[in-house]
Amino acid sequence: MLLNKKYPPIILVSSFIILGIFILIFIYYKNTPVSNEDLNNLLFIKIKNKSIKSIVSKKSTDYSNHGATYVVYGRDSLPTHTGWDEKIEIGDSIIKPKGSLKITIKNSKKIYILDYEEQAEEILTTTF
Repeated sequence: MLLNKKYPPIILVSSFIILGIFILIFIYYKNTPVSNEDLNNLLFIKIKNKSIKSIVSKKSTDYSNHGATYVVYGRDSLPTHTGWDEKIEIGDSIIKPKGSLKITIKNSKKIYILDYEEQAEEILTTTF
């Protein structure tokens, strides 16, 4: 019935392909986090899995990623909140135990404990 002259096979096949593409797009966007809380939770999971005892070697701004700020240490980096820029200097010690969202910034003049959860309203990049 479907494969008669009224509906050539190429039209049926292309219709099923288009329908399949729409279903895959729907599934992708249904499972992609869209709220600020979901995006920050992805970031928090990545940060919690890191253990850091190092020295800040560079502060960086990624203008291709909406001006996201990073602190670079060793061969790795962490995204930072905009309010942390004046607290973190090149040469400071950076310490973070695995499983924590608090980083400690130390030098001979100051000690700051910076908490990612306190700044939850600002969405940070998860690509670091």
